[in-house]
Amino acid sequence: MTHTQQRFYRAADDQAGGAATFCPNCGTKVTASDEFCGSCGFNLAQYNADPEQTTTTNTATADEGTTTTRQAAHQGSTKAKTTAPRTGKKLPKWAWWLIGFIAVLLIGGILFGRNYYSRSAQLDRAVTALKTDQSGVAKYFTSSDPSLKLSDKKMKPLVKYFKKNPQALATFKRQLNTGQTSDQRFTYQLNGKAWLFFDKYQISIRPVYATAKTNRVGAKITVDGTTVATSKSTSYSKQLGPLVPGLYTIASSGTVSGKKMTNSGDYTIKDDNQSIDLALRTISFTVETAPKTVIYINGKKQGTADSTGELTVSELPWSGNLEVTGIYKHGSSTVTSEAYKVTSDGEEVALKFAGVMSLDDADTYMDNLFSAIQDMSNSGEESDATDPDGRSLDDYYTDGTDNPQYKEMVRMAKGYYNDDDLTGIEYDAEVRAVAPISKNKSIITYYLTYRFATDSGTHLQEFSYDAETEKQDDTYRIIKVTGGQKIRDTHEDD
Repeated sequence: MTHTQQRFYRAADDQAGGAATFCPNCGTKVTASDEFCGSCGFNLAQYNADPEQTTTTNTATADEGTTTTRQAAHQGSTKAKTTAPRTGKKLPKWAWWLIGFIAVLLIGGILFGRNYYSRSAQLDRAVTALKTDQSGVAKYFTSSDPSLKLSDKKMKPLVKYFKKNPQALATFKRQLNTGQTSDQRFTYQLNGKAWLFFDKYQISIRPVYATAKTNRVGAKITVDGTTVATSKSTSYSKQLGPLVPGLYTIASSGTVSGKKMTNSGDYTIKDDNQSIDLALRTISFTVETAPKTVIYINGKKQGTADSTGELTVSELPWSGNLEVTGIYKHGSSTVTSEAYKVTSDGEEVALKFAGVMSLDDADTYMDNLFSAIQDMSNSGEESDATDPDGRSLDDYYTDGTDNPQYKEMVRMAKGYYNDDDLTGIEYDAEVRAVAPISKNKSIITYYLTYRFATDSGTHLQEFSYDAETEKQDDTYRIIKVTGGQKIRDTHEDD
């Protein structure tokens, strides 16, 4: 408010010496004999004695105009009351601390949210959830097919697939960083907001559909242990889907000739129109591998290869995903063969180990090796030691001419050439077995027959050897040869 000083004058009927009818300060009725107002204490006597009075008043605006309120300055011991201007209250210290704390929380929350909900951070969490099979993995995914309702259970096949193929998970993440996988099954895309402010990304799945077929009425078809259909004919088919791409255990079970039979296998389903053969029948085949190799069919032990490296499997329930593997132990090391998928009845299953020659390839290898040695034995010239394909003898050994076994072969061949009792020599190698030692290393067990020609006849000697070989790039080379056990020693007269 604005305080002003204003002069007040008595009305014509309110001059000095007259009777005061009302208090000029508060308007209370008073008598002429009153010296002070009984209501507000105003000094009536002095007011009546002075012709003019100076007082402090407040100016205010009324509805119909401006009304001036007069306040007389109380002289002497009594003073009139005045109203002090009101000022704003000061906030307490704790309130400022609270405001600051809230501001810090808001700023920190925004900065944290920007990082936590960044595009790359959300993809990292989704991939980690797949890798570790986290609870709630489904929240990172959505589906382009409304009929596929995602849940952690339905995501299990994808988790299983990446667990079995960790390199595929790295490829999956790398491709999603660019927006979509190469097969267009998965798309990393913006899908709404998180906490109203931050972008929310999810991996959209385009589901797959497969077809399961079986040949027995009443056969039950299951997917990951859940029955999805019962066959009604001998040529029954059932569409499976929509499915999250991944690794599924799919089976049919029924009765064949009074015996319960199951055709079960693990199938990677990632393409539409994939057909799965769940026919209930039996199959027989022969496995050929290194002697004493333990044979597994779909991860279950079937038997052990005999001394010739064979195992016969008879009347095995057929599976459209029938895989045979072998495990061979050499000392403290264990080597696993490549998986072989059986496709027909009566098949010959030749198991291969990485970097290990097959029996037939080893036969050819040893024939060529001793052809080169034979040429040198009959000419005495090291330069003549080449196989029918022109490969030099030193190329058959690791470290070439520095290999001790190579040097021994040269010494032996030249020794036979310089033996005056010999008119010629022939070598005949017969491979008996090829066994893995470790990756790219193996032992070739072979019988070597020496035919020494003399003037009086032919001297035959047969020995058993083990040649340790290593695959270097695309070439097999001998590290060393051990053994030398004599098997026979005979003479043939001319």
